[in-house]
Amino acid sequence: MFNNLQKKSGFSLIEVMVAISILLVMSFISSDYVKTVFRSSKFNDEQQTAIHNARRAIGIMNKEVRGANSSEMGDYTLFNINDDDFGFYSDIDNDGETEKIRYYLDNINYKLLKSVTEPGLPGNYSETEKITTIANFVNNREEAIFLYYDGTGTETNTINEIRLIKTILKVNVTPWRSPNDYYVESSINLRNLKDNL
Repeated sequence: MFNNLQKKSGFSLIEVMVAISILLVMSFISSDYVKTVFRSSKFNDEQQTAIHNARRAIGIMNKEVRGANSSEMGDYTLFNINDDDFGFYSDIDNDGETEKIRYYLDNINYKLLKSVTEPGLPGNYSETEKITTIANFVNNREEAIFLYYDGTGTETNTINEIRLIKTILKVNVTPWRSPNDYYVESSINLRNLKDNL
């Protein structure tokens, strides 16, 4: 009778297996959730950094384009006006000499690049250009980065009619998946080419 009153202690093999199975399923679900949260957080950080850099690039471009002027040899202020490639002359480092500047898209690496060429001794821009990346994750493959307008606000491709340049950077760290692209835009008046002075 004493044996019948004794309680069984411990778990059966089936109970242990069920508990381990439940623990494994919960671990898998929670690890998947943690991975998703980490990926989302990393994407948001990268996207915010890319947007910040694009805004900074637009600010630099605005300042430099506003001061566009003739070259050291007297060439016209603008020398290149394509959808994804814009060139002009400006004294960007305030040294009294006008540099040759070019902004253009590297479609392979999704970068907006800046090329600066200092004037040579005779002012002919034969020096080696210095290329720097000013924005990453720029995804303007089929959309223009630069749009050009005359003094009346009409879009133009005639280089000596241009008075305003609109810049549009489409930024996305992962262009092959959602969320949608983020646009950073700016309009820049060419101070030294105003008609209404």
